[in-house]
Order: sequence, then structure tokens, then C-alpha cells
Amino acid sequence: MSAVTVEVGMGQPVVPIQSDGPSEHPLMTVPEAAKALRVSEMTVRRAIHANEIPYVKIGRAYRVPRSYITGVLTVTETRPALAAPNAERAGESGGHESGGQR
Repeated sequence: MSAVTVEVGMGQPVVPIQSDGPSEHPLMTVPEAAKALRVSEMTVRRAIHANEIPYVKIGRAYRVPRSYITGVLTVTETRPALAAPNAERAGESGGHESGGQR
């Protein structure tokens, strides 16, 4: 039997949460986290590798604490939506980088 390596990212403890049932495991897979956040799996994997979100690595598999994902969703629900600053700037210049006539 081989040993399984467990690694916790970002140096933060994984905080256990109260479970509503057997389907509410405290750790989410990358696809589950991506679906909850409405982003691609690659976005979640990049955030994990950049240490932008906490994770647990069990063997070769990455898991994201459900408490972190629900916390992110709770914070974003209580704050007003913020417009992307780059999108607003592009609209102001008429879509031209130089802003002048050619």
C-alpha cells in the first residue's frame, strides 16, 4: 500500500462546516467549485496553482473547501455588482485605442 500525500495550500486551515446531508461534503472537486462560481475548471486550477484560493491536495487530486466557496458567494451577494473598469474605458474611447481619427 502506498502513502497518500496531503497538502494544504495558502497555509490556512480548512474550516469544517455544518453539513446539511451526505451530499454536502466539506471539500469540493474542481468541477464542482467551477460550477458553483460559474467559471471554467481551468480558471479554478489556475487560481489553485497561483495560491489565490485555498486548496487541499490529496495525492494528485485538488479539492477546494466548500466553506471558502460559500463564503465567496455570500460576499458577492451582499455587495453591489461592480462594473469591469476595462469595459467602461473601451466604451468611452469609441473602441479606438488612440482615440483619434485616421
